[in-house]
Amino acid sequence: MAQVNKESLEKFINKNLKDRVFFIVTNREPYAHIHTLDGIELTKPSGGVHTLLNIVAKASHGYYVAFGHGSADKEVVDKDDIVKMPPREKLYSLKRVFLSKKELENYYYGFANQMLWPLSHAVFVKPEFNPAWWEGYQKVNQKFAQAILDVLGDRKGFIWVNDYHFSLLPKLLRESGKDLKIGTFWHIPWPTYEIFRVNPWAKEILAGLLGGDFLAFHQGYQVENFLHCIQREIPAKIEFDLSRVTFNDHETRVEALSAGLDYDEILEIRNKTRQSRETFMKNELGFKVEYMAIGVDRMDYTKGLIERLKMVDRFLEKYPQFIEKFVYFGISPFTRLHIPAYRSYSKVIVDLAEKINWKYYRNNWTPIVIKTDSLARDKIIAYYKFANTCLVTALDDGLNLVAKEFVLSCKADKGMLVLSKFTGAAKDLRQAILINPYNIEEGADAIYKALTMTAQEKKQRNQKMREELKRRNIYSWAIEFINKTLYD
Repeated sequence: MAQVNKESLEKFINKNLKDRVFFIVTNREPYAHIHTLDGIELTKPSGGVHTLLNIVAKASHGYYVAFGHGSADKEVVDKDDIVKMPPREKLYSLKRVFLSKKELENYYYGFANQMLWPLSHAVFVKPEFNPAWWEGYQKVNQKFAQAILDVLGDRKGFIWVNDYHFSLLPKLLRESGKDLKIGTFWHIPWPTYEIFRVNPWAKEILAGLLGGDFLAFHQGYQVENFLHCIQREIPAKIEFDLSRVTFNDHETRVEALSAGLDYDEILEIRNKTRQSRETFMKNELGFKVEYMAIGVDRMDYTKGLIERLKMVDRFLEKYPQFIEKFVYFGISPFTRLHIPAYRSYSKVIVDLAEKINWKYYRNNWTPIVIKTDSLARDKIIAYYKFANTCLVTALDDGLNLVAKEFVLSCKADKGMLVLSKFTGAAKDLRQAILINPYNIEEGADAIYKALTMTAQEKKQRNQKMREELKRRNIYSWAIEFINKTLYD
């Protein structure tokens, strides 16, 4: 069977959506314009789901609707707040929605990330229920709905709604009465009913999502959790065997559909790295070590960074032969510091890293290096290429793209992934070393196993995982999502 690629996706969209305007709706924009001393510059995030959706947007030649957060974003858009992207190719229209500080405070920092985010992740951080945040969240969802409808006009539309920021959007769009096909991808976990029921606005969120034609999660248990919440909260007909819900005379299909990567693009970036490992390590770290573990995560309490550092500490206690030969390099940018839980968590990480480094310090060597600045994607992939292991220790995660990117980027006979079994990626990457991230002893032993595994076993495991990633790439994922939204 031929590999599904960019051309396959373009052909599919052209054939099946020729009479519909294509929209992708996300909170975060794929490109931002910012003021610098040298004038206005274009920036692009280094990774994440928006990287995947940017690829889909380029194939669709449609509209990408997102919050315009760049300091110079307003200066480059037209009268309709639209700018063509990417700058040279101009393959799609980026429609920027501008939010006030109060709107951002209530919708994003408040409801989305201090209520929905902790509610959805089983990491024992209590969500906050603030009526002002809820009101702000509703208003921003309405603002995005109106932005889409203004662009759409009298035409038919296909709307790809992305993630927990827009749970009300499908219903708002459905109520417009326009001819729309609406698919929503919920990238973060969906909690059990026993957790979800504490949400004062549970019914409204469920009804909002059921305004779409298709709702996708990364894992099957998340689908089951969602359906059980529907069963207990709203008067809907549920066909569990068909994974289908009928509410207010509208049918919504709910399924698991794990996201893929652009397999060829990552290999291309990896192969552009011409430096030797020794030169790269010297230039980037300032010193050479025999073994390097890599970690790439925002400094977020769902990522298990405290547990990861404790694993490194325990690893060096149990296997002292690696002292002065091993380093953990964490690319962990600060994030959402506007939120108290993130500020306190970041401080704990920095303090713990300092404590462990002081414990093992000798001859100008420390076992932990944490970089809090964001790095370009090609630089991150170079780190993957030269790392002996990647530590993904998320306590709860809808997918985790870092795990998949590492498997494709590392040297097949040199690198080995240590992966939390509480990530969606664990379902696709069964040949990784799977761990319970709360089990520090198991994590320490997994690091040892990753570093001492034979080259032959590493190669066999990585090849099996790469075959799966090649088969289920971003283009097959996008085609399946669009197809299920249109026809199922």
